[in-house]
Amino acid sequence: MVSPGRSASPVGGLSLGEVARLVEGHLHGDAGQEIRGVAPVADAGPEELGFLAARAYLDHLEGADAGAFLVTEELAEHVADRPHVAVDDAHRALQRLLTHLYPVAEPEPGIHPTAIVGDGVEMGDRVSVGPYVVVGKGSRIGAGSWIGPHAVLGEGVQVGEDARIHPQVVLYDGTQVGDRVILHAGARLGVDGFGWAVVDGLPRKMPHVGRCVVGDDVEIGANSTLDRGSIGETRVGDHAKLDNLVHLAHNVHLGGGSLLAALVGIAGSTRLGRGVLMGGQSGIINHLEIGDGVQIAAASKVLRDVPAGETISGHPARPNREYLRKQAHLSRLPKLVARVAELERRLEALEGDD
Repeated sequence: MVSPGRSASPVGGLSLGEVARLVEGHLHGDAGQEIRGVAPVADAGPEELGFLAARAYLDHLEGADAGAFLVTEELAEHVADRPHVAVDDAHRALQRLLTHLYPVAEPEPGIHPTAIVGDGVEMGDRVSVGPYVVVGKGSRIGAGSWIGPHAVLGEGVQVGEDARIHPQVVLYDGTQVGDRVILHAGARLGVDGFGWAVVDGLPRKMPHVGRCVVGDDVEIGANSTLDRGSIGETRVGDHAKLDNLVHLAHNVHLGGGSLLAALVGIAGSTRLGRGVLMGGQSGIINHLEIGDGVQIAAASKVLRDVPAGETISGHPARPNREYLRKQAHLSRLPKLVARVAELERRLEALEGDD
């Protein structure tokens, strides 16, 4: 049974002219030159495009063996004497090109003989269920979806159309994921949250009876965990992207189009608006409101509500300009300490003279 992973090597090739048309770029060189892949400037071979999108990599041009270059218009002058395709947005062009050269394999529909499928499970057309998958009773899997080896779907789980659930993913009972969702290996959705009540001096487990609901076109990285709601729902909006090792606690609401880098943690009942960006290792305490378009720098710790559009950083997180001023003042601290010590020495000398 074919896995729907992206090909590890390019499928076929393109002429340089076809590359220019595909990425809507300006061609400089032989339109018939064959291109079979894309690589960083320093690593690209004679049949590959060297990717050049930032000045930091200009030094890598020396000795570069690339057959041609995919380059921003701003940097095109640096490869003017070599074949290249110049574009306004090199990363957007790269996305188009890689999607074409490295297509996702179409999974073979069917249920592997080692899979266990419970009573009353509904499956759409072209569903692929891999080896040793377990699907609980009453679950629904939409048309064109692929369930990878050793994945476990609990009872009453709903999976939308054209979803990609990679090996060893676990969806607890009642979890719902939308269309075209990608869940990478080891992701756990619908897990009980960290909820306790102290009874007679001991922590007693608070039952979690809510759901975890994930919208359309969401991607969740490997070994990320999303708790179910305690008595409500944990929700992830459409087009949100979560990196590996991200944790959303119970009743968190994450707005659509948000981007969370690795090791982000969000505590219970916090609500984040649309288009929120969180850098790696940043975290938010519980019961906060984070507005639309907020940007949170890496390793920042958010302890208060944040209005829409604000950029924050630090621990505790504060407006970025304020944080930078604080850091600048801290860098002056050794000189200030030395200055105070010198003033104290002079004061003591003056008092001694009296």
